Amino acid sequence: MPTYRYTGVSREGVEKKGVVDAENVSAARLKLRSDGTYPLTVAEETGDGRLFPSLSLLGRKEFLPLLTRQLATLVGAGVPVMAALQSLSAQVDDPESRRVLVEVQEAVRSGMTLARAVESHPGTFPELYASMVRAGEESGTLPLSLSRLADHLEEQSRTVNRVRSALTYPLLMASVAALVVIFLLSFVVPKIVGVFSHLGRALPLPTRALIAVSNVLAAGWWVLLLVLGALVVAGRRYLATDRGKRARDAFLLRLPILGRIVHLSALSRFSRTLSTMAAGGIPIDRALRIVAPVVGNAVIAEHIEAAAARVVEGASLSEALRHHAEIPPALIQMVAVGEESGKLDYLLEKMGEAIDGEVEARLSRALSLMEPVIILMMGTVVAFIVISILLPLLEISTIVR
Repeated sequence: MPTYRYTGVSREGVEKKGVVDAENVSAARLKLRSDGTYPLTVAEETGDGRLFPSLSLLGRKEFLPLLTRQLATLVGAGVPVMAALQSLSAQVDDPESRRVLVEVQEAVRSGMTLARAVESHPGTFPELYASMVRAGEESGTLPLSLSRLADHLEEQSRTVNRVRSALTYPLLMASVAALVVIFLLSFVVPKIVGVFSHLGRALPLPTRALIAVSNVLAAGWWVLLLVLGALVVAGRRYLATDRGKRARDAFLLRLPILGRIVHLSALSRFSRTLSTMAAGGIPIDRALRIVAPVVGNAVIAEHIEAAAARVVEGASLSEALRHHAEIPPALIQMVAVGEESGKLDYLLEKMGEAIDGEVEARLSRALSLMEPVIILMMGTVVAFIVISILLPLLEISTIVR
């Protein structure tokens, strides 16, 4: 029978560690609960005795979802928030994360609510986090709010990891192709075309263009790097402004293939996040203002802010969203049905899942096209280099005859 190493807390909030024999992870958790221990992490014991996953082994991006999940488990089991935070902070090895948890713990100890404590650390806990915790505390459903928040954060993390994994190979391939072309133009081509200067005849236009590009890269590469660096710095400063963000996001929405993916991704974040906020009992107008910066697109965020203003004036959510072309009719219809049936959070979650499926399908198709496009572009550049070199050689052969 497998052996599982666990960390957990007792009903009194005392941290416990050890091993338990069980058929699987679920059986191990059930066995621990029956013994009065609420498990935080349970995993099959490895040869080096380490436990995975745990807060001490995670990166910063994976830290918040797991922290929220474990906090929801502890609070749901009846452990006081103060004891739960103390137990979780003991597992963290990262100094910055430990400092934040300790400060939150001390704030709660001094009488501050958990929502206000996490709100004082916006770099770690986003506005959505504080709002969900506040709604849970005010309604007496903090464990449920934390559980829904953990679901939301975990789904976001999975989506980001899927996209990052899918883009790794095409981006690596594009980088290698660019380096190969730069190497050819900077070191190989100058040595080959050097013999053409003694022909005494005008070189073909492709050859002259190739020599010009090669000379610029060979002699002025450092100038190009400086110009490129200056453009990057200026571009980042411009994109950091509200005007720059809006211009960039509007441009992305107009792109042929990528634009639709960006649009659907923003709608998915809108649906899922608003579903989480509605399930937490947060008023729709406030939920919309919290959701707006989360969608990741300034143009759509403006429309959501405008919809929030209409909701304050007395319009329903579906009516407020109907004024904006970027919000598709299918989503508006789903919102209308949710408002009438009282299941807005459920229907928004289902809509988010449907949009996620379409995003994944479109992204897979786009990535499958990226590799042949990169190969075609590199082949075109190499073919141009070869033709530019062959044309003068053909002229040489004609002179020799």
